[in-house]
Amino acid sequence: MNIINIIDLSQEIFKGQPVYPGHQPTVIFPMTKLMAKDDGKWTFAVNTILMSEHAGTHTDSFTHMDPSPDAKSIEHLPLSRFLGPAVCIDVSHVADSEFITRKDLEKACEEADLTIPKGGTALLYTGTYQRHFPTPVYNQKNPGLDREAAEWLADNGVINIGIDAVSIDVSPHKGEEWKPAHTVCRERGILNTENLGDLQPVAGKSFFYIGLPLKVRGGTAGPTRAVALMDVQIND
Repeated sequence: MNIINIIDLSQEIFKGQPVYPGHQPTVIFPMTKLMAKDDGKWTFAVNTILMSEHAGTHTDSFTHMDPSPDAKSIEHLPLSRFLGPAVCIDVSHVADSEFITRKDLEKACEEADLTIPKGGTALLYTGTYQRHFPTPVYNQKNPGLDREAAEWLADNGVINIGIDAVSIDVSPHKGEEWKPAHTVCRERGILNTENLGDLQPVAGKSFFYIGLPLKVRGGTAGPTRAVALMDVQIND
């Protein structure tokens, strides 16, 4: 396998980072400091992190939205669900707090000559990260999928939907149905990855996606380091 370029799609984890309203604020503080001693020994520098599973770039598990006793938490999902072929659909023309529609997705894919990969990942470049991160507005305004758009992605075979915003659903809430994009993910067994970082370098492109979440026991989500592998060549 030859990889020409690796693009980081993740947000940094830091004290005071934007988190979904009502979630645990991220706190990072030094537990021990690196110090040299007179006898030639030294102590190690160690930080403590207190954070929500849903802070920063993360992938939701099915226990986040599905009350079924059969719903799987993050550590029980196979790793194959978190990597594979991907596209990034440029819907940055959709305004804050407006729905991303099926027509928006179809037009963007047609203009960029993108084919949704069956069994793959579809990332949504909305530009929310560039516009608002890390200000408080980042948690308050973003475009999100309506039901028909989410179902269109499902019908095209995606297993993971990612977005450069706090939610794949529109913020603040609008419409009659509560969280239609999350609901479609629950109904169709699709993962969603939120709070991705700068997607501009991959907007309108195809690539190989890797977004492995932390193996949190009972996790309703897993903090995720997401990357795009560009110009991948796999030799038989």
